Amino acid sequence: MAKDFNRFNKFNETYDMYADGIEEEVVKFLKNQYPDAYKKAIEEAKQEESDFPVEERVTPSMIWGYVEDDDEFFSSLENWFKETYPNS
Repeated sequence: MAKDFNRFNKFNETYDMYADGIEEEVVKFLKNQYPDAYKKAIEEAKQEESDFPVEERVTPSMIWGYVEDDDEFFSSLENWFKETYPNS
């Protein structure tokens, strides 16, 4: 099944996963929620040339790329945002 990038982008318009300071929190949440997808994202990040530590190169979209159930991914992440940032 192909990933729905439009859905990902629309979600990110509502819940900015890449805002300063939030991206790291999102990655921590996703690491715990989807450990297998996180491990695969780490392997992907190792392939990139960068001066940053490999853990800092993992992004929410990289983890999402390895999650099989998009509905579950977006639902769990939306719930996390509502619990963590209820006034957003």
